[in-house]
Order: sequence, then C-alpha cells, then structure tokens
Amino acid sequence: EVQKGESRGGRRPILLELNYRSHCCVGIELATTFLNLVITDLKAEILYQHSEPFDITAGPDAAVEQVTQVVGRSLAEAQIDQANVSGLGIGIPGPITQTTGQTIAPPIMPGWNGVCLRDRFSEMLPFPVYVDNDANLAALAEYRWGTAQQVRNMAYIYLGTTGIGAGLVLNGSIYRGEIGSAGEIGHSTIDEDGPLCSCGSYGCLEAMAGLPQILRDAAKLNREHARSLETLVAAARTDPALRELFVKAGTHLGVAVASLLNLYNPGLVVLGGPMAMAEDLLLETARTTARQRALPITLEHCDIVIGKLKTHAVALGAAGQIIQSVFSPASLDTLVGQL
Repeated sequence: EVQKGESRGGRRPILLELNYRSHCCVGIELATTFLNLVITDLKAEILYQHSEPFDITAGPDAAVEQVTQVVGRSLAEAQIDQANVSGLGIGIPGPITQTTGQTIAPPIMPGWNGVCLRDRFSEMLPFPVYVDNDANLAALAEYRWGTAQQVRNMAYIYLGTTGIGAGLVLNGSIYRGEIGSAGEIGHSTIDEDGPLCSCGSYGCLEAMAGLPQILRDAAKLNREHARSLETLVAAARTDPALRELFVKAGTHLGVAVASLLNLYNPGLVVLGGPMAMAEDLLLETARTTARQRALPITLEHCDIVIGKLKTHAVALGAAGQIIQSVFSPASLDTLVGQL
C-alpha cells in the first residue's frame, strides 16, 4: 500500500505499488575463462555482483558444480533467501536450442555438445533455470536497458576472450534461426585462405580478429609482456606495432559488420564483451571499414557504438529473461488468482 487516493464518492481507494524487491533474479555469464554473476531486483537494478575464474574446457559437470556453489554462496552473502529467488538465467558462449535447452556443437566448448543444460542446472537448484547464448542475452540487455532502447532492430557483437558472436534483435525479438544457431558471425569467412579456425574452417572472423590471434601476433613481435587482454591493450596504446594489430583486427571486424548491415539492415550495431575495452583501438577502424563496404542506404539510420552495460551485459540479460517470465501474462494471471 502506498497511500489513499481521492474519493469520487464512497470510500477512498487504496493505491498499491509493486514491491520490486520482494523477489530477485540471478543472472550468470559463463565465459571461456571467467564467470560473472549478478543478483537483481524485478526492475533489473543490480543488488549484488561477483566474478571468478571459470574453465569452460572442464566440461558441463564441473560447470554445474561451480555454478551451484557460487549461487548459494552469493545468495548467502547478499542475505537473500532462496525462497525469494524467481529464477536463474545463464548465458553460454555457444548456440542452444530453446525448445530442448540443448547446446548445438559449440566450437569453443569441447564436451558440451547435446547437453541439456537447463535440466542439469534445474536438478541442482530449487528455482527455474533459463539458458541462452551469451550474445543473445547481451543484445536483449542493451535493447531493454542500454544503448539500443530507441531502436526496434539491432545487432550486438560480443567480442570475447576466445570467440566472437552476435545477437540479433529484429522487431523487438531475438532472431534465432531454424535451430537456434543464428548469429555465429565469428564463423563468417573473411579470408578463404586465412588461418584455421576452431570450427574447422579457414579464415573465419574469429580466427582473424579474435583475441587469441592478436596475442599470437604480439608474441611474434617479441612482446612477451603482452600476454593478457589487459596488458596487451595497455601496451598497444603506446606501441605502434601492437596498435597495428588492433587496426588489422578492426578492419576484419568492419568487413563482417558491413555484411551484417547489408543482410539485416539494423538500426544500431553495438560492440561489447571483454575486447570492447580496446574501444579506442578498434572502434574507429571498424566503423570506417564498414562504411566503405556496406551499402550507403543501410548506413543512413545506423551507427556502430560500444555498449553501455559493459561487463554486466550478458549476466543482466540472463536475469532479464527471468524478470520477463515473472511479468508474463500467465504468471500475472496466477498472481492475480492468488490475491
């Protein structure tokens, strides 16, 4: 109850307001080398956040165990009762079938193919679990609460520490394709004679512009101090040879973005993920290349920007899917029936 309203004859009405903190939602990003967790209220305000190392190559069993432990520990630290958790959303770096919840041959997730993650996690946790591709979730987060709130069609490109993927929002909904593998922009061919990719093909965007390739090229320049994304980006800001590696990656990225613009005509392209921290090294080159290669008409109402939600985009998008389920017509009908 908020207050009493004005009477128009008879008893004064009592005004009600939804208590958005009566329940919370948990969102997790499972990346190749790290785990990000957020706990939000029902308005997507972050109440608690946590990050820790994670190894995707350890397989799904290890992931289920680690997630179960970190969720329990985080809820305890945030002093939140499990009974007040509406659900857990999880983003993974690979395609997934929504109807079955099964992963679809993810190139950078060995041992995960065909695993029904939703069921595996649900067996260990006392609340609903939702699993989706990381780029899809980040796209939804930027669409709902970030830089893309004013457009109906947008693309989010996730620049990860290992892979590159895209989430496509078309007319307000995620475009998944026939089986759920839409958005694998990291495996679009940039150079048919290029290096071998993790998917088995050659010259993919991921193999040409991904962080592992940039680190390998840096090692060839005898820049042994640049062994991580953070040290590499810091060094590239003062080292012309390292900067050129990012310029080359930005060019390849721009080629892929141009193809995306011509195919889908989005109103906005958002770049995010860990490698987006190299904004000053990548963005302008990617923009320039895309503008040179895309059809001019596709660029009239589209810009290429860095996402607003930064490192929280995937986890926040995962929590957002739980929020959406809470406010779905079916859930609201059930709630009203209980009043």
